[in-house]
Amino acid sequence: MINLELYRIFKIVADKENLTKASEALHISQPAVTKHIKNLENQLNTQLFKRSKYGMILNENGKRLYLQIKDSIAALEKAEDLFNTHKDINLGVHVNMPNKIYDNAIMKFYESYQNSIINIHQLTAENMFSMLEKQKIDIVFSKKYSDELYNPEEIKFIKIGELHDVFVVNVNSKYLNKKLSKNDLRNIKIYTLKRFSSAYQNLIKELGYDEKTIGNVDNVNYTAMLELLKVRDIVTVITKEYVEEKLANNELCVLDVGFLLPNAEFGLYYNVNNNFKELKDLVGIFKSNCKL
Repeated sequence: MINLELYRIFKIVADKENLTKASEALHISQPAVTKHIKNLENQLNTQLFKRSKYGMILNENGKRLYLQIKDSIAALEKAEDLFNTHKDINLGVHVNMPNKIYDNAIMKFYESYQNSIINIHQLTAENMFSMLEKQKIDIVFSKKYSDELYNPEEIKFIKIGELHDVFVVNVNSKYLNKKLSKNDLRNIKIYTLKRFSSAYQNLIKELGYDEKTIGNVDNVNYTAMLELLKVRDIVTVITKEYVEEKLANNELCVLDVGFLLPNAEFGLYYNVNNNFKELKDLVGIFKSNCKL
C-alpha cells in the first residue's frame, strides 16, 4: 500500500503548481519534494505532472488521481486536527541569542495554541545540532553556522533575518581615538568567537587571512570575551545584537574601523524527518514575528 504522505505531498504540489512553493508549504527541501513525487509516480507506474518552466501542471492521469484523493486528504487532515492540536514543541535556542528577538513569536504561537507548551532549551552550537539530528529537539533558532557542524541532507536552514558582527572595545580603550586600518588590525590581538562562527569567518575573510596565516586572532566563548573586556584593553569581534544592552548603557563601544563586516544570517534549523502541524505553524509565526 502506498504511503498516504505521498498523496498529501502530491496534493500540495498540485495545488501550488510550483515545487518551490510546495517545498515552503511542506517545510522540506525542493529535492525532497521531487523525490517524493517521483516515488509516487514509480509506485503508480505513471506520470502525474507536465513539467515545464512554468511549473508543475497535472496531466490527465494526475487530474484523475487528484479528484480521487483530494477530499480524502482533506478529511484526514481534519481528523488529525481533532487529536493533534496540543503537541508540545522542544525549541532549541542558541545560548547567546537575545530572547527579545523571538519572545514575540512565542507569544503569537500561544495565542493560537493555548494548550500547547514550547519547552525552550538553551544550547551551544555543537550540542544543538547533535540533539536536532537525534530528534531530541524539534527545531532550533540560531545564527547560521558552517554546515561542517551537521548533515545538510538531513538538517535544513530557513533564513529569517540578519545580525551584525562588529568590532567592540571597552569604554576606556585606547583604540577609540584611533582610526584603525586593516593593516593595523592585522597587528593587534583580536578576540572573537569559535572558528565555525560568522564573527570569526567574516573577520578572517575581511583581513585576507587563510588558515596558515592567522596569527593574531584568538577564539574564546562569549562569556570569556565579556570578562576579558572588563579587565583588559582588547579588541573583539562579536555580534552587535548580543551586546546591545551593554552598548546602550555605555559599558562597551563599537569601534569604527572604516569598513563593515558582512551581516550574519539567523533563522531556524529543522530536521527534514520531523514534521507536524504545530511545528509548521511555529515556523510561519517565527518568520513573521522575529524582529530586531
